[in-house]
Amino acid sequence: MSKKIPMYNKVYFTAAHSFVRLLLLENDFMDAYEKVAIHMYPLHVSAGRRRADQVNPDELCRLGQMLYEMDENDHLITSCVSIAVTVQAVLFSAGYESDLLIGVKKIDEKLFSHAWVRLADGRTIDPNHKGNDLKVLKTYRMSEFAERWVLSLG
Repeated sequence: MSKKIPMYNKVYFTAAHSFVRLLLLENDFMDAYEKVAIHMYPLHVSAGRRRADQVNPDELCRLGQMLYEMDENDHLITSCVSIAVTVQAVLFSAGYESDLLIGVKKIDEKLFSHAWVRLADGRTIDPNHKGNDLKVLKTYRMSEFAERWVLSLG
């Protein structure tokens, strides 16, 4: 039986995705990713005090699936990258460390690429389940980008 996702989580996740997608459209990937990390950093460091550390990875996966469905129904435009960065941003804002993975494989002489998130315990959040047999080319961690920015201020 599928658990029902509270409406406020759907609204929050959709709004967070819109913020991420805007940054990805307006900037190159590295700049957009850094901006997301910087904007989520204050939430990351205050997560314990705010008691925000109760994020359910299964619900994040269902929320990602919801965004893919909205895209299929022409209600929203998504990509695996925008959804994966949104998932990672929500995790980061709740104090969790995770990796954004970019992987590829060759299919019929063409390259297929995909983005998904790996939690610190090794579990993955991959709403459309396409990352299983891909070779990981690049890994991104928001805390590294945020910490580099903090150090640049000093």
